[in-house]
Amino acid sequence: MLALFAVLLGLTRPPAAYLQVGSSHIPLAISSWCWGTRCGAPISASAKTATVVRGTTVRAELAFAPSRIRLAVGGASVPVARHGSELSWRAAHGGGVSLRVTWPHGWVTYVGRIAIR
Repeated sequence: MLALFAVLLGLTRPPAAYLQVGSSHIPLAISSWCWGTRCGAPISASAKTATVVRGTTVRAELAFAPSRIRLAVGGASVPVARHGSELSWRAAHGGGVSLRVTWPHGWVTYVGRIAIR
């Protein structure tokens, strides 16, 4: 019974997301979320930085198709293309990444970092 509770508890938090740059997958940290009937604000920092060449396409891989997206890099709003559960944009500048996505069952803010080389 305890194992079932642990599994159900794990399903009530948002899934992981990643930045894909070339063949690299850099995990995004979860900053805050409301998913189903639960909410949290772990305010995690991203452990790794995605290093890209200016103009490179950066992709964010989600485990769900969001209904709304808001992306900022270095504090500036960035236009993003959506293809199901994959988001993409051109790396024009580096800095902190804040990706807020919503879907009918909740919202989550993912954070990361991009450096331009």
